[in-house]
Amino acid sequence: MIILSFWCCKKEVNTSARGAVKPGTPEYTMNQGLFFLNEGNIDEAEKKLMAALAKKPTLQGALNGLGLVYMYKRDFQKSITYFKRLMRLNPAQADTYNNLGLIYTELDKYDLAKESLLRAANSREYRTPENAYVNLAMLEIKHNKIDSAKRYTDKAMAKNKNFAPTYNLKGIIAERENNYQEALAFYKKALSLLTEDDVNILINIGQVYLKMGDKGRALDMMEKALSKAQSNSVKDYIRKLIKQTE
Repeated sequence: MIILSFWCCKKEVNTSARGAVKPGTPEYTMNQGLFFLNEGNIDEAEKKLMAALAKKPTLQGALNGLGLVYMYKRDFQKSITYFKRLMRLNPAQADTYNNLGLIYTELDKYDLAKESLLRAANSREYRTPENAYVNLAMLEIKHNKIDSAKRYTDKAMAKNKNFAPTYNLKGIIAERENNYQEALAFYKKALSLLTEDDVNILINIGQVYLKMGDKGRALDMMEKALSKAQSNSVKDYIRKLIKQTE
């Protein structure tokens, strides 16, 4: 099992303007909400962003922030509602199409997901098209279209050779094709590009070691992943893997 997260669409929301706006204004309240969102305090972010939007319904940063809030809460219909409101105000916002593509992927709406992600990837305004190409590869892997997934990982690599998620997906593809040494190399390359170890990649490495018959290293990776996991559901999943491996 590969645990897919929203890491490809996460980005630091600009909160540098917090001191440049007056307290009590919609923009100030929005920036408070974006600060909470960056800190992972989703409930407080939701409250502040809703308050900002109540004062100024066309505040684009608040609409985008609430779309992300509900993505993290997996309330995808609400997320879609806010992103579509943002699209009506700013049709050129490529990040919105990328995020919608992720949501439609989760909802198993292949055509809508691919259309949204392709719009993001091919937007001249999108500064990080590798995000959309990686998400396209994820979509194709989910639907067992491996050759297409490879094409999109190559496109992501052409845009940014140091994007860790691309190497992680290349590892997933190699693992599916039983090329375990190659998968291991890709996963390790992905880790090397990150400032902190990623739980999902550590699990992937552990699974590959297990398939290669190296139970000791597999357990090492799974235990390391357990030490870094935050959510209880992921911790429970890793504990189950460890018990199955021991």
